[in-house]
Amino acid sequence: MRDTAGGVSEGGPWAGETDREVRGREFIFRLFSTLGFLLLVQLGRLNVNLGGKVDYPPLYALGGAYITYTLAAYRYHGVLGNKRGLRLLTTVVDLSAICLAIYLCGGVESYTFLLLGMSPVIGSVYGELRGALLATFLGFLGYTVVVLADRSLPPGFDLAQALILRYGFLAGASILDIYLMDILMKDRRRLRLFYEISHSSSKSPALYNVMAEITHRMAEIMRAEIVLLLTRDENDASLVAQQPSPGLDYLVASRLRIPLGSESLLAKSFERGSPLLLTRRACREMELPMPLPVMRLLDLMACPLEARGKKIGLLVLANKLDRRGFSRRDMDILKLLAPHISVFLDNAILFRRSEEKVAQLTSLIRVVDAIHTTSSLDQLYNLAMDVIRALFAPDKALINLVDAQSGKLRTVRNLGYDQEYAERHLSHPFEPIAGCFVFKSGDYLICPDVKTEKRCPNMMVSEDIKSVLCVPIRSGTKLYGILHMASRFERAFDEEDAALAKAIGEQIGVAVERARLFEEISQLAVTDELTGLYNIRHLKRVLGEEVKRSLRYGRAFSFIMLDIDYFKIYNDQHGHLRGDEVLRILAGLLQQNVREVDTVFRYGGEEFSIIIPEVAKQEAMAMAERIRRMVQDYVFPFEEFQPGGNLTVSMGISGFPEDAEETEELIDRADRALYRAKLTGRNRVCLYDPSLDREAFHPHVPF
Repeated sequence: MRDTAGGVSEGGPWAGETDREVRGREFIFRLFSTLGFLLLVQLGRLNVNLGGKVDYPPLYALGGAYITYTLAAYRYHGVLGNKRGLRLLTTVVDLSAICLAIYLCGGVESYTFLLLGMSPVIGSVYGELRGALLATFLGFLGYTVVVLADRSLPPGFDLAQALILRYGFLAGASILDIYLMDILMKDRRRLRLFYEISHSSSKSPALYNVMAEITHRMAEIMRAEIVLLLTRDENDASLVAQQPSPGLDYLVASRLRIPLGSESLLAKSFERGSPLLLTRRACREMELPMPLPVMRLLDLMACPLEARGKKIGLLVLANKLDRRGFSRRDMDILKLLAPHISVFLDNAILFRRSEEKVAQLTSLIRVVDAIHTTSSLDQLYNLAMDVIRALFAPDKALINLVDAQSGKLRTVRNLGYDQEYAERHLSHPFEPIAGCFVFKSGDYLICPDVKTEKRCPNMMVSEDIKSVLCVPIRSGTKLYGILHMASRFERAFDEEDAALAKAIGEQIGVAVERARLFEEISQLAVTDELTGLYNIRHLKRVLGEEVKRSLRYGRAFSFIMLDIDYFKIYNDQHGHLRGDEVLRILAGLLQQNVREVDTVFRYGGEEFSIIIPEVAKQEAMAMAERIRRMVQDYVFPFEEFQPGGNLTVSMGISGFPEDAEETEELIDRADRALYRAKLTGRNRVCLYDPSLDREAFHPHVPF
């Protein structure tokens, strides 16, 4: 017990009561016992035979002194009630007062000695069996002192016979009191612990905490070495052991599953809804499999747990052969507690499911928010994988999208596959859409066991998986891919998982559609509609980046301006449709005759430009000359009507940083070189030369 006046009593059968409650109860008991005794002895004044002569004045003095002691014990209960030595002293004082009162009421011949028969009851209330035995011993000792001190026995009184009868009464009353109080106090203690289970369960509804409270308290109440909570796994049609399981090794308990419909007595007890009590003798004679595979011989009790009209599990208590066995009375107490434990457990399960739902909805909200805040598909794929890992705990997962060129599924994100496997199997389109169940049905696929799966031929992405969940990645009616999750355990996914994964897949589909639309719009914004080349807006952005790169790494690059010779004549003679066709043909020729790192742009009208990274102006001259000859040799439609008999181009080249310090200046220098090529006869390439700048003055280009 705590040594504080308002603390909580932690020891003894009154565990859980506050110190104020305990001392108040003791004060009332002492006060009313004293007043009741003094009222009882008044019967002697009414000629009622109490068995002896009552000495009233000393008895009143004793009553007053005891009431004073009662007030002191109440006032200083923190000392007198909590210290072990002083607590024993208060017990001696209480029994001494009773024995002295018996002496003053007539001693050996008084009938008030019957009050001593209550002392074991009082002792057991405060100290259980040990307290009852102590009270019995002190009662016998006190009454012996009364007998030795009583010298005024009436004539003819048979002292020996009276003492035999009275000591026999005290012995019989003590045995009966101890037996009855043992039963009552055990039941009271169990009910008290049951109250603590319910109280702690209401304070902490988390499933693990409730299970820990139930199992440990039941082990204490029933003196069980093993306490096991088995809950029903509807997906696997079995009873699954939960943690914690006092008395069982963690790994043993985690692997313990009892299939429903089997010959197991525990499975039958759960299915029939009937409690099970096995004694060690019954265990020895059993021919059926043992209820708990981890123990060969045991005493065992099992009680089904049902709440709100549904079976939720089985509570199992067991002892090895070196421990006490269970009785029918233990089973009755277990059946009494089972409905309440079922409610606690069911509430905890519902609380866990609600937490899981909240976590799932929170994760789904994160994905939805990411769609509206993240423009990068890579970031969205990473977030989706984080959410999938947290919600479903798969061993492996894939986000597969349809590859537009091959028509197969291509992996854009993977979880759980090593780099070598990903590069060998997942780095290129690997699964035909025609063989995919999700694409054929447009719905999700739950595969509890891949070995027996016949609906999808592409299920075995990896040999170590046992169950799979696939959901479509879609937006509206359009399917963009599949979300694939795999587990090394059978029946790892259920319908609730499928519904949530389907919602996540739809959100990814919306994001993919938005990203592709954004990419198309962005592409249209920087692309020339007629030729498919980048436009002047994109030219200035790329040219600015190339200038920064050149300044950072000290590497030169070149810029080419290209113009079709006499293109106005071609348009006037053959029309704009023929002219547009020439522009498209020339755009294709330019793209085919530059390097992959070079970029071709349509500057406007019949003008084109080319950025040539990490190539100086003189080297770019050779590349431009090759392009000029290629255009000259190409046979364009109706080119024979052009001046000279074929269609040609003129080009001007400027270099960075040799000719300019910024992008606009670089374009201007190339434009001046192009104008000089036009002035000097066309169908030629000219480098920008500052010394010839006046000669190549271009009226519409500002200095």
